[in-house]
Amino acid sequence: MLHIYFVRHGETVWNTLKIFQGSSNSPLTSLGIEQAKKLSIHLKNIEFNKVYSSPLGRTIETTKLILGDRNLEIFPIEEFKEISMGKVEGIARVEFEKNYPIEYHNFWHNASEYNPVAYNGESYNEILKRVRKGLNKLISENIDGNILVVSHGVTLKALFTLINNKGIDEFSKQPIPENTSTTLVQYDSEKFKIIKFSDTEHLK
Repeated sequence: MLHIYFVRHGETVWNTLKIFQGSSNSPLTSLGIEQAKKLSIHLKNIEFNKVYSSPLGRTIETTKLILGDRNLEIFPIEEFKEISMGKVEGIARVEFEKNYPIEYHNFWHNASEYNPVAYNGESYNEILKRVRKGLNKLISENIDGNILVVSHGVTLKALFTLINNKGIDEFSKQPIPENTSTTLVQYDSEKFKIIKFSDTEHLK
């Protein structure tokens, strides 16, 4: 049986400023670093067979903090990087909403109608296809044991949409996990099961 520990990166500077990050990067805040260190302590007794991380800086930084002094290689997984927001990366949400009101609304509330062509972003159908490929990679490379996967809010939302057997019409209803939360997913006999979603016990 395979146990996958999906973790969202720690809080970043752009998180606090409500700026879209997407494929761009923003460093962890002091709180984000503290969150990751607390998670490291929380997961210290879990023996990970393999560790994956989105290749973006905020996820790699979070992964290193979680691993601490463990001598484990971090395997970058392109399929689990954050959704690309194209030309609206690095701008505030209020500016995004002002310039692209329809796209902004659909981004949050109507995934099936979200069309980011105007600013060269990635659609929800595209990210669902991408993360499905990454999910298939995980189960093809790991038979059993525990693996750690550090990724991003919207990407994890897409992953859990697939794991819950939901389609694009249900995407917007799925919650985004908290920073440095752990979602434990069990895989056995070709079936996924979420054991615990967005656990932040380490932050209490």
